[in-house]
Amino acid sequence: MGDVEIRQVHYFIAVAEEGNFTRAAQRLSMTQPALSRAILALEKAVGATLLLRTPKGATLTAAGHAMLEEGRSLLAQAGNVTSRVRRAAERNASVTLTGPGCDAVLLDRMVRSYNEADPAHPARTAVGTIDDQLGRLRSGQADIALVRAPVGGNGLSSVVLRRERISVLVGARHRLAGAKTLRVADLAGEPLLGWQGPGAQLNDPNLWPDGLPGTPGPQVSDGLQMLAVVRLGQAVALAAPPSGGGGAPEGTVSIRLADGPAVPLRLVWPKERTTPGIRSFVRHTVTAFRRQGRTGVPGGTAETPSAARAG
Repeated sequence: MGDVEIRQVHYFIAVAEEGNFTRAAQRLSMTQPALSRAILALEKAVGATLLLRTPKGATLTAAGHAMLEEGRSLLAQAGNVTSRVRRAAERNASVTLTGPGCDAVLLDRMVRSYNEADPAHPARTAVGTIDDQLGRLRSGQADIALVRAPVGGNGLSSVVLRRERISVLVGARHRLAGAKTLRVADLAGEPLLGWQGPGAQLNDPNLWPDGLPGTPGPQVSDGLQMLAVVRLGQAVALAAPPSGGGGAPEGTVSIRLADGPAVPLRLVWPKERTTPGIRSFVRHTVTAFRRQGRTGVPGGTAETPSAARAG
């Protein structure tokens, strides 16, 4: 058995995902014969047949399925190493703050507030999805994350910036769209949008000891689906209050749920991360939220500021 090269694994994953050598070669911008030779060399290195070649394409053997799983893990680890090394090599490494797209305005204002203080290591934003924030921290793609999810003691430090009262997102023509505030009882009988897979932080049953409001509604798996369902009036959705002064997405209305749970908005960072400026950014942002009292950074919205300590 010989050594396996990362490029061979990359080629193999392309063939496995495409199920066809020709399409995989096009995807990789290489010739099909060169790709075939690389896969044969990989099979020789691991001592097993990974793909069954047929006139219709290529299918995975049992060993191929194992190689696909392990190969994806290997490439992810290689990417994490590259990201960490690249950041460590930057003499004046910036501090990267990540958060979901729905908080883009708030993220921008937090970073601008910090950078206006002329820090030695300026900050920048990296917008992702609700579900990938902690993964970005662990991979080294980001240094600090803005999250509303519970954070365990798995090598992370966190501080609560404020606690936010949950809002309800309804379609612009919904019967509740004109209300200034809502109560849980107002949602009786209303279909409540559900989430498939990870996410659904605000639908966490731990936040709702008396049960989620409304009745079970349509299931979605991403933000675009959620907005479409709400705009069509097929369901209402639980949402964080519009942050940074931004309004609700077009075609929807965000209404504060007066007796709903208050969800902590946190900054989270790895305890062992050595990127200069992490704690400076955290201290500055905590101070800014406290200084602004009920509104956090300028343009924000919150119920009460938190007195939590970074650590």
